[in-house]
Amino acid sequence: MRARLSALAALGAVSLLALPAWAQEPAPEPVSSIPEVSASRAEAGPIPVGYESDVYCSGWIGGLDDRFPGRIISAEKLETRASYMQGDVMYLDIGSRRGVVPGQEFWVVRPGRIVYEPGSQTKEVGRLYETPARLRVICVQEETSIAEITASCSDSTIGDLVLPFEPIPIPLARVAPLPTSCDSASGKIQGRIVEVFDTATPVATDTVVYLDLGDKDGLLPGDFLTVFRPRDDVNTLRTILGQVAILSTRDHTSVAKVVSMTDTMYVGDSVELR
Repeated sequence: MRARLSALAALGAVSLLALPAWAQEPAPEPVSSIPEVSASRAEAGPIPVGYESDVYCSGWIGGLDDRFPGRIISAEKLETRASYMQGDVMYLDIGSRRGVVPGQEFWVVRPGRIVYEPGSQTKEVGRLYETPARLRVICVQEETSIAEITASCSDSTIGDLVLPFEPIPIPLARVAPLPTSCDSASGKIQGRIVEVFDTATPVATDTVVYLDLGDKDGLLPGDFLTVFRPRDDVNTLRTILGQVAILSTRDHTSVAKVVSMTDTMYVGDSVELR
């Protein structure tokens, strides 16, 4: 009898060893719910707050009469086209005497409409300068040069201005949690949305907008600003509309992108540095 029990015990041990590893481990405790993805993207590492098209196609708000070093005066396919896109060859009215060298890049710049303070028809914020394309110089003469359009956001035309190109880095930032109506104001600098890229109305997530605040007001690329609408009926309350991230700045204006929203935004809505 004792020998038989020993044999059964040995058989049980062999059977246990033959089981797969997962069957030998204790059963996991029941899970009450599926784990949620991080509640805030702010816990993640820095991410780009825009794309190349956001920073290179949106232009900027500058002075009313900014000066530029040159312009497009003709094109290789002048007889067959009225507008030009990537790959087309253009002729500029600046050359080696003005310091132009082969390989140099230029913005194509087109002065646009005057931007006024929201609700005013006389108080100017500045002029919107569009950037439809970029050029790279192929060859240079003393007073002129020949350049190819290397990137297009929209069509270029004879008479468009040119400006030496400087790369704009896409800001990296940790996306801040969206504020709520219960959150207190930050007490930092405030401004307003004064224009919308491509006149997109109403504003939506990923829309590029222009603000009446810039680097001399303390803004930097990558900063986040709360977008809100003050409540006329209750001075201490405001409706939170979402937030924007700064893509680029000038003296007192900036280009920003809507990164989150809870309600529609319009020109004239207020912004506050987070």
